[in-house]
Parts: sequence; structure tokens; C-alpha cells
Amino acid sequence: MNMNFTLKNHVIIVMFLITTIAGTAQNIVTGTVTDNQEVPLPGVTVMEEGTSNGTVTNFDGEFTLEINSMDAQLVFSSIGFVSQTISVPEELTVSIKLEEDLNQLSEVVVVGYGNVQKKDLTGSVSSLNTEKVEDIPANSIERVLQGRVAGLQVSTPSQDPGAGATVRIRGGSSLRGSNAPLIVVDGFPLGDAGNLKQINPADIESVDVLKDASASAIYGSRGANGVIIITTKQAKEGKTTIRIQQQSTVSYFNSKVDLWRDPVLMAQLNNESRSNGGFQPLYIGAENSTGVYYPSVAELQSGDWPYFTRWDDIVFRDTPMSNNTTVSVNSGTDKTSFNLSANYFSDMGVYKDDDYDKVGYNLRVKHDVFENFKIRFSNILSKGTRNSNSGLAYWRNPIFPIYDDNGDYFLVGTNDYNHPVAIADNRLDDTKSIDVITSVAFEYDIYDALKLTSRFNYKYGEYINDQYFPDTYTQAGDFNNGAARINNWQGHNLVSETFANYDENFGDHRLGATVGFTYEKYMTRSSSLGAFDFVNETLQNENIGAGNPELNQVSNNKIETELVSGIFRLNYGYKNKYLATFTGRVDGSSKFGINNKWAFFPSGALSWKLHEENFLKNVEDLNQLKLRVSYGVSGNQGISPYQTLSRYGVSQYYDNGSWVTAIGPGFEVGRAGQGGIEVLWGGIPNPDLKWETTSQLDIGTDIALFDDRLSFTFDYYKKHTKDLLRERILSPSSSYDRIWINNGEISNEGIELSINAGIIENDDFSLSSNLIFYMNENEVVDLGGVAESGLTIDPNTGMQFEYSGNSLEMFRQYPNILAVGQPVNVFYGYKTDGIIQDLQEGVDAGLDGDLAQAGEFKYVDINGDGLINLDDRTIIGDPNPDFNLSLGLNTTYKNFDFSIFFNGSFGQDVINTQKFNQPSNLPYRWTLDNPSNEYPRLRDGRQTYFSDWWVEDGSFVRVQNLTLGYTMPLNERLINSARIYINGNNLYTFTDFEGYDPEVGLDGIYWGGYPRLRQLTLGLDLTF
Repeated sequence: MNMNFTLKNHVIIVMFLITTIAGTAQNIVTGTVTDNQEVPLPGVTVMEEGTSNGTVTNFDGEFTLEINSMDAQLVFSSIGFVSQTISVPEELTVSIKLEEDLNQLSEVVVVGYGNVQKKDLTGSVSSLNTEKVEDIPANSIERVLQGRVAGLQVSTPSQDPGAGATVRIRGGSSLRGSNAPLIVVDGFPLGDAGNLKQINPADIESVDVLKDASASAIYGSRGANGVIIITTKQAKEGKTTIRIQQQSTVSYFNSKVDLWRDPVLMAQLNNESRSNGGFQPLYIGAENSTGVYYPSVAELQSGDWPYFTRWDDIVFRDTPMSNNTTVSVNSGTDKTSFNLSANYFSDMGVYKDDDYDKVGYNLRVKHDVFENFKIRFSNILSKGTRNSNSGLAYWRNPIFPIYDDNGDYFLVGTNDYNHPVAIADNRLDDTKSIDVITSVAFEYDIYDALKLTSRFNYKYGEYINDQYFPDTYTQAGDFNNGAARINNWQGHNLVSETFANYDENFGDHRLGATVGFTYEKYMTRSSSLGAFDFVNETLQNENIGAGNPELNQVSNNKIETELVSGIFRLNYGYKNKYLATFTGRVDGSSKFGINNKWAFFPSGALSWKLHEENFLKNVEDLNQLKLRVSYGVSGNQGISPYQTLSRYGVSQYYDNGSWVTAIGPGFEVGRAGQGGIEVLWGGIPNPDLKWETTSQLDIGTDIALFDDRLSFTFDYYKKHTKDLLRERILSPSSSYDRIWINNGEISNEGIELSINAGIIENDDFSLSSNLIFYMNENEVVDLGGVAESGLTIDPNTGMQFEYSGNSLEMFRQYPNILAVGQPVNVFYGYKTDGIIQDLQEGVDAGLDGDLAQAGEFKYVDINGDGLINLDDRTIIGDPNPDFNLSLGLNTTYKNFDFSIFFNGSFGQDVINTQKFNQPSNLPYRWTLDNPSNEYPRLRDGRQTYFSDWWVEDGSFVRVQNLTLGYTMPLNERLINSARIYINGNNLYTFTDFEGYDPEVGLDGIYWGGYPRLRQLTLGLDLTF
């Protein structure tokens, strides 16, 4: 009986076990996890919600997990991605796609020789994930940063192919030294920002901008103007991924070119202007003094004159095309990973035959030799070709044909150097360049908290520029019977860095430190070969031996500089609430004399996380409230070397029928006077020359609300620069004109505000925005003594100033000045009070002669002495903006995405040199029948004074960028993801400025040119 019971029990137990096993087998979930481009994600944590039961995905993104219940919720999470929770499906097989968490990705900030969590920052650092700008076609990253970062001012006045940008962080801190921020790529300090053409923007993962002294002090003198840190893309562990990015761009003018379309009106106004100036009218049906026939107005009206040339159609392309193709391959194992990308970029200029082409690659390899020893290697190559054909005279007189009756170029006299077709067909101006950037780094984890890094960086660059000016159609060629020049440049930059990073927690205390040293050597060599008076021009400068050997010009130059530095940074945190950073760097520069070769640049910063305090910790909607304060000192060595040494130079002069070469103390440092007739000599050593030093205070706060869906970053800063590197004027008895000294002070003060909002976020629809506001006020505090600095004193206010920038020939005056107590580069000239309506009004205004006639400018007698002269000049404008503002809106709906970006600059003044020089404004001139108080009369030979009449408000708001994209749903195994998009750049500008575009250089001068280009891009992004 017992035996039967036992057997029965065994049968029951076995059947129960079989049933249990069968039931358990049905609760095993399998699946794969990929990113939004269908790339498998290894290392993703898969957890059964509310339990400790979980697993991680393997190398192929696959996982298997036995769950406790069919009602379980599975949570998928990975650093850098948005966590996702799902219910277990009946089929027990899942395919999960994780979206990148941009907030999480931006939490790690590169700060130079290390990384830091954004929440632990004590300095002022702004970060940009390049996914926001990768749809914008660009030759360099600087151009797409415009308006994207608070405090980062990017100006792009040039539209030439391959043109760079002018970049400033929190205003300029120097008057003669460099004001450009340092740009660092993967730890390699490459030099000044402005045209990082070597790096394909598609290869860039993130951009971190170090703005205050605490953040940038680790780079010492090189970081005096701020630092832009570029991090390029690295391979991730997983299957091999191939990505193809194609952008095809068409450009066209965003407004009409302002040219004469009515030859009759053109001739009438020209005759009127010449007659008012006392000259013989030109359009009278006769030859002028150079033998060129100008038809009469009647001939033009009747159509008897057969020629009318649309020179803009001859000179400009209708729709310049550009191409940007990037192919990248990345792959990785648990030991080795690599990322290889190749890029071809071509940019057609708006002028015909004006082009820029670039081809290059970027290779990054990381290998874990041992678990605690890694090697990183990168190699970047960029090869460019620039065919320059810009500046052609699209404004040429339309009554002249392209060719004469014999089929030759129609020239207006013997000195016609502006025939655009003749110049384009015969002039040569080509530049070929190559850049190679190589880096190798060794990382040794001594133990978990201490890592030693040694990096060796090398950059090589060269270019060769070929120029030829034919003897008939160019001024240089005509004067020399053909002129050829070959210019060569070669540069080497070697940077060696070794540093250690320490980071460890001790209970409530966290201690981090960085210590190391760097060495940099920079060397350039250049040469120029010039030949003139050619026997035969067929081969142009490919045979410069065909020139007259007695006229050959040969010059060369070599520059070497060295910079040796020691770096130190200490980070301390207590209870994750109170943070402190101290940074110091010692720099030794070969540019300075023995008395001031070394300098120490310290900085310190404090931060308080108020949201971690008990009285705020439980505030439900407050995620972050942090206060920051920092102060530090940095230096600037951005001048040419050898200013502390005696200099020898070479000069050539013509004597007794031949050229004589002389060599001796001193060298030419510039020219002055009309046409540069006066040579300025320098070369006196100054062993006391030292660094410019900039001290900066920054007070800021970071706020995040509603699960980080709304965040604010605010900064107030004040920078003060002293010991400005400037040239002093010497007395004639010294036999020299200039010497470099430390003299003067300048200050910058401003505020910055960034607001990020995730307005709507759900499965099908999202809407987010980003608002950036910043303003900077600069002031020239001191320019040194009046005599030694050659300052001028304003007779009305006692203001001390010196002229700055470029002289405008139309005014025969420098419009910009540096004035003590005023912003940099303010405009200095006359005020006007409308247009004179009769002679008596002109006389009463203190004018005489032609300037007192009706239709002339009515200048204001500032000092009230009854005369209009140089003493009546005053400040009439400021080219510096009052503030800058930008707004970005981003939205997605299912597979569609849309973004629009507005960028604006407000309050800056612009000198419009074309305000009374265009077909659109000349007809509004003053006449007896049209006694305008806005425009003067036409008069050839007028000596125009620089006045506020030429100054306009340059404020603008630009629809800078718009993108509409669609990500195609794919289930194919070959193509993981595909996205197609349309991008518009520079779509429309709202402004009251009367010229083509108010965005000009930092001096505020508008030169005319042609309308800004509107760009439309069709893009395709494929991942395999």
C-alpha cells in the first residue's frame, strides 16, 4: 500500500514538474534593441519592472529574459537613450527602438583635459549637439554656429566659396592682438576659430564653448578669448554601420541686383551730374577724351544705339550648385573600434568660374590593449582647390558690348581694366592646399580613480597660389608687360601633452584633480616668386623664366615659436551641493623678452546646488537650481613673434637708372599717406614686452523645471583687459616710426540668457523651442599717453582718440576711431540737418563755395563758431549691436520633422557707402522740381564729408534656417534607416537697411557687393 502510494505520488510530481517546465518555457521573452537608425545596441539593461530580474543585450543587441508573469512590464534603459517601458506581448518576441536622450547626452561636457557632468559645472560652458545643425550645408562648423550659442558672435559677411567667418566670444579683448577664440578638436588645440575647413561638420558629435575664465583658464594664454571644443564622432560597439549623407544645394539671390535697366535715364542723370559739377556732359553723341564714343540721349531713346548688355547675366551664374557628400563606416568590438568617413564638398560661387572644391577623410581608431591601457589614433586629411574669379565688374556700363566688330574684347580706352569677360578668360588666380592632422593618445588607468594620458598631435599644412595678370586687361599686367607670381606657404604645428586625471569619492567629499604639462612648437615657411615683362604669355606663370630676369622678385620668410606650459586643476565637492574649482596654468612663450617670458594665469569658481538643500529638495517641479560664480585671469600672446628682438630688413630703391637692394637695421611695418607713399619703419627691440592680461568675473545660475522640460541658464560677466599689445609712435630723432609696447585698457560687460523648453512630448507629436539672448557692451578705457600713442583730442569734448581700420576713399577719411570712454570702432564724422534748399541757408549754416549751394548736405556747426571744419566732427554711430536674439522651434509628427530658426541682431549702426550710388536711389536726387530734403543733388567732383547721413540702422531678423524632413519606415534588412529632407538657408531678412544685407564686418562698413544668397538643399541620409 505504501509502495503504491509512493509510486502514485511520484507520477503526480513528475507530471507537475513537466507542466511547470512547459509553463515556464512559455514565459521566456526574446528580442532585439536598436537605436533610431536600426543599429543594434549592446549593453542595454532589460528589467522586469518592480523586480530585480533582468539582463543586458549582447553584442548584436539581442536578449533573452525569463519573466515571472505574463502581466509583467519590461523596462529598457541605456545611458544616452530615453528609457522605454512596454507590456509583454503574447508572442513573447519584441523589437525595441530607443531614442537618443539629448538632455542626457549633453550632461557630459568636455572642459579641456577632462570631462565633467554638466550638473557639476562651476564655470560658464554652453554645449551644442550637432544633430540640430547637420542638415545645414557648410564648409566649416563656424558658419552654422551663428546664433546657436549665447555669447558667441559669428559674422559671415563674405559669400565667396569656402569663405570663413569672424568669431568672437563675449566681445573682443584686444585692439591689435588676436580676438579669435581657440578651437580644439579632440584635444588638439589647432588655433584661431574662423575657418575650420579641415574638419567636415558631418564628423562632429558635439561643440562645447568655454566662455568664462574658470572654464578656459586650463588653456592659459591660448584661451584668453574663450575656447571652442570640438568632439568628433567615435565608433560604438556593435555591428558595422555604413552611413551616406548627400546634400545638393542650389543658390540664388534673395533680391534683385541693383543695376541700370533704363539706359536713357542712366545717361540723363550722368549728364546732369557732370553739368552740375562743371564738366562736359558725356552722352552727347561724340568721343570723349580717351577716344570712346558715347551715344546721345536721343540715340538711346530712339534705339539707334544697338547695344545693351546685361553684365550681371554675363558675370553671374543663374543658380550656383553645391554638393556635399559624406560616407562613413564605423564598427567596433569590445577591444577595437574605428570610425572612417570620407567627404567631397564642392561650392560654386555666384561668379562664373569662381569655385571651391575639397576632398578629405577622417579616421579614428580606439584599441584596448589591456583592460586598463588604451590607444587612440586619428588622422584627418583635407585637400582643397580654390579657383578665384570674384570681383568682376557686373556694374559695367550696359551700353558697351562684350566684343567689338572684329570679335575682340570691347575696351573703353587703353586703360580698361574692368572688362569682366576679358579678365575671366585671361587672369589666373588658383590656390591648392592640403592639411593633415594626426593625433595619437595613450591612456593608462593606473587604478579606478587615476588615469594618465599622453597625447602627441601634429598638424601639417601647405598651399601654393598661382597668379598671372595679362599685359592688356589688368592694371598689374599692363604696367609690367605681364606679371606672374607664385606664392608658397608651409606650416608645422607640434603639440605634446601629458596629464593625469584623478577623481574619487570619500563619503560626502569628492576630490578631482588634473595636473600635466604641454609643449607646442609652431613653424611656418613661405616664399614668393615674381616675374615681369614677359616675352611670351602663352604659358603664363608656368614659365616665369620668360620674364625679364632683371625684374624678378624673390622673397621668403620663416617663423618659429614655442610655448611651454604647466597645467593644474582641482575640483572639490561636498555632499553633492557645494562645488569648487581652482585652475592654474603657467605659460612660457618665445614671443616675449627675457624679462616677461613666463606668466601665471589662475582662476577659481564656486557653485551651490540649492535644489539639493532640504528646504528645496522636495519641491516637486524643481529639478535644478544652481548658482555659480567665477573669477580668473588669462593672457594673450596673439602677435607676431620677434617683437622683442632687433630686426633687420631689406629695402629696394631706384637710383641712377637701376634698382638697388639695401639691408640693415629696421624693416617696413606699414605705410601711410595718400596711396601709401610713406613707409613706416620698425624693428627696435622691446625686452619688456609682456602678455596682455584679461581678468573676468562671471555670475550665473542654472534652473530646470518640470522634469527638465523647461530650463534657464543666465550669466552676467565683466571682462577687463590691460597692458594691451599696441604700437607706439616714435619721435623722428629715433630713425624709427613704431615700436611694440604694452599700453591701454579695454572692458567688456554683458549678460546671456538661454531658455530651452520641451513644450509637448508624446508618442506621435513633440514641440520644443530654444531662445537665446545676449548683449555685450565694450569700452575703450585707456589708450596711453597722447604723445606716445599719437592720440588726437576732440576740441569740443576733450575726448582722446586714434583712427582705426580702413580709410574710405570716397570721404578721404577713416570713419572708425578708438576713443577713450567709448565702444570700440565708433563712427566719427559730421552731423547733418537735411539738404540745403537755397544759397542763404547754406551760408547761414557756415558753408561756402559749392558746399553752400542748394541741393548740398547741410552740415551742423557743432561748436557754433559759424564755420564747418574738422572741429565740427563728433561721434555719429556705433557698429556694435545692443543685443542679439535667436529662436529655434522644433517639432515632430510621427515620421515627419520640422524646424525653423530665427536669428537677429539689434541696435548696430552701418555705414552704407552705396546710399547715393545706385540706380534705385539716384533718381530721387534733389532738383529744382524735386526739392528733396532726403537726397542731395547730383554733382560730379563733390568732396563728400563723412556724416551721419551715410549711417543707417543695421538691425535685422533673419529666417536663417528651415528644415522639413521625413524618415521612411523601413523593414528591410539592407537599409536600417532612410531620411529625406529639404533645407532652406537665409530665406528672408526683415530689416530697414537700404542695402542688400545689413550683416557686415565688425567695423560696420557696408561695401555693396551683391545680394545675399538664398540656399535650398535637398538632403538624403541613409544608414545600412
